[in-house]
Amino acid sequence: MKFGVLGTGMVGSAVAKKLAKLGHDVQVGSRSPDAAKAKALGLTVVTYAEAARHGEWVVNALPGEPAIGYLEQCELGDKIFIDISNYYSAVDQPIETPIGELIQRAFPRIRLVKALNSVSAHLMVDPDHLGKPHTVFVAGNDAPAKAEVSELLRSFGWIDIMDLGDVSAFRAMEQLIPLWMALERVTGGPAFNLEVAR
Repeated sequence: MKFGVLGTGMVGSAVAKKLAKLGHDVQVGSRSPDAAKAKALGLTVVTYAEAARHGEWVVNALPGEPAIGYLEQCELGDKIFIDISNYYSAVDQPIETPIGELIQRAFPRIRLVKALNSVSAHLMVDPDHLGKPHTVFVAGNDAPAKAEVSELLRSFGWIDIMDLGDVSAFRAMEQLIPLWMALERVTGGPAFNLEVAR
């Protein structure tokens, strides 16, 4: 499968490397692609538009505030679009409109699935790291796309995948960020996640 991963930060890098390790054809989109980034990742680094064009699926690992502007440079069509983004400001300010909802409105044809946004980068791609069960959430309007994304998450090692429903669940998912930051302070690092016992 061909993937375009947008973003070369911790999240984009972790997801891109995992996809490549699983045998997928990955190009990583950057605001300023260069040889140093490509060498550090061990992957092809191109512009956002080129990465999106390459991917049969697109992974959005951009920060929420500027994401729409960068995505407007891309031809997304009706591709499966995994949105991992969050607002930086969500740490201490109420969310007016979830970024996932804004993206779906701006690009109504994409098959958007929100996933992984409340999990630290290293656990996104290695959930077994904690040595105990924990939960990842998905949501979106397209049920077949959610099923396909859930299969991809299983290939990452996820077992407990909870479907929260349609785009109306994006707000709940993105509002987990203040809780995540508080837990990171208390636990002294990002090696934690939530488990929904049921």
